[in-house]
Amino acid sequence: MIRLLSNADYEATYAFCAQHPALNLYFLGNLETLGLESDICQFWGSFDGNGRLNGVLNRYMDGWNIADGPGCDYEAFGQVVDTHPIPAARLQDNTRYTASFQPYLRRYRAVSEVVEYLCDLDPADFNPVCRPWPVRRATLADFAALCAFYAQAEDMTRTPRAVERPLRDGRVFVVEVEGEIVSAVLTNAETRTAAMIGGVYTPPPHRGHGYAGAAMVALCRSLLADGLRPVLYYHHPAAGAIYRRLGFRERGLWRSVRLAPMAQAPATP
Repeated sequence: MIRLLSNADYEATYAFCAQHPALNLYFLGNLETLGLESDICQFWGSFDGNGRLNGVLNRYMDGWNIADGPGCDYEAFGQVVDTHPIPAARLQDNTRYTASFQPYLRRYRAVSEVVEYLCDLDPADFNPVCRPWPVRRATLADFAALCAFYAQAEDMTRTPRAVERPLRDGRVFVVEVEGEIVSAVLTNAETRTAAMIGGVYTPPPHRGHGYAGAAMVALCRSLLADGLRPVLYYHHPAAGAIYRRLGFRERGLWRSVRLAPMAQAPATP
């Protein structure tokens, strides 16, 4: 059985997702920040015959996440995604008890898939060595500049709403040279114990100077000072080299999928 979850299900949902905090960090961050009854964020639960959760499906705007356990009703979750009025564009396909959630989608197909390394940073491993570039924590006063910065940031491109949220609910650090933002890093989600780092971007003309490393050091220092474990995923070898130098260790894989509607079948003559 599946059903749409409400705030009355908060504790059970949180406990289920917290079993794998790094893998389910987006779930936990959305729960803590938005709860279960937001217009931009919804949760569905799969239940076994005893009424216990064995799966959670989460929609955040046009993106979807799934946290599964033994007996999860993938077929019903697929129907939720297929029939939802907001078209699906993204899927975090990190199931543990089936190879992939994609075969359960009938309305959508994958147009691209990226498999990345999932890493975290133990405080004891932190190596805060970087070039002394000017780094500061951004505020809402930087919103317009950051929107322009991320508007053409290759695979790190973000919408204005996706820029605003970490400014309000997370943290964003930038490196500036002569008043221009030359690198930025932010948290995509923060929970009571950990934070997912994302948006690590330096435009091509400014690469090779250590700007991203300086921004990462500042962000990690901020997170660790607040008792939060930094978590991230990456696929660019150059980024991986920076993260390993800072002390990040690989914990597994992370699969992100871009979705598009299936081509309509030709009309019957």
